[in-house]
Amino acid sequence: MKHLFVAAITCCAALASSAFAEITVSDAAALEKAVTKARKGETILITPGRYDLTDLKIPRDMTLKGEDGVIFYTTRPTEKGILNPLWDTSLRVENISFEGARAPDLNGAGIRHDGMNLTIVNCVFDSNEDGILATGQDEGVVTISGSIFINNGYGDGYSHGIYMAGGHTLTISASRFTGTRIGHHVKSLAAVTKVTGSSFDDADGKTSYSIDASRGGAVTITGNSFIQAADGDNSTIINYDQTRGGDADSLVITGNKIINRNRNGHLLRNGTELTPVIDGNEITNEAGGRLDLN
Repeated sequence: MKHLFVAAITCCAALASSAFAEITVSDAAALEKAVTKARKGETILITPGRYDLTDLKIPRDMTLKGEDGVIFYTTRPTEKGILNPLWDTSLRVENISFEGARAPDLNGAGIRHDGMNLTIVNCVFDSNEDGILATGQDEGVVTISGSIFINNGYGDGYSHGIYMAGGHTLTISASRFTGTRIGHHVKSLAAVTKVTGSSFDDADGKTSYSIDASRGGAVTITGNSFIQAADGDNSTIINYDQTRGGDADSLVITGNKIINRNRNGHLLRNGTELTPVIDGNEITNEAGGRLDLN
């Protein structure tokens, strides 16, 4: 009986490990099939190459993990985005570039997140109408680290590098935003927004706000770098107001390095009665610019 018991444990352990086996794919058709058939919690490994994908729906929790040189792009208009996690779905994405998402409503996203949690690690979002558009569940969490957002935005002011339109918490760390076209580098309507150790450069995108928190909330912006262009879409770096509802809970802006090239530059537009914490920011005014702290 003892031997049978040990054998049963060994068998169960093998089944448990195989339930989360990694699947490797090397072309778009195989990836689409793997995503459709993947079990909850499974990891799909993606070999280097270019994958032409449009509105690939993510039906259950999974991880998509690319090797060096994986690019998701689309040659067709999207309804929502290149990837589309569905309701109640959590997705983790690592080491993948997203390029060229376009949609008839001008909000084509590298990732259109309609689900629960989204985790992005070491990814690139280049020349999409929205890099990431999160419209998901109220309790959802979006976490972004070590990622790059370049030249996103349609150019009409309604699309952004990241647009957190739904969800509870947005956390961004060690990431880079460059040349967002007219829209904001980050627009967050989350209850909690944390941005740390990241860089924001308007470049030639005529970016509007670097960070727009227009539903108030608890916002922390610490240890970042900002370059405010001379010809940006507006002269303010951070916006905090309640035009989209929400509560004015807290606003902390500390330890950031700011290069201002706008003659009428402002660090903050505060449309609430909340008194923010602004401390330890290093400001360099260039090209005749002057940066007001409020």
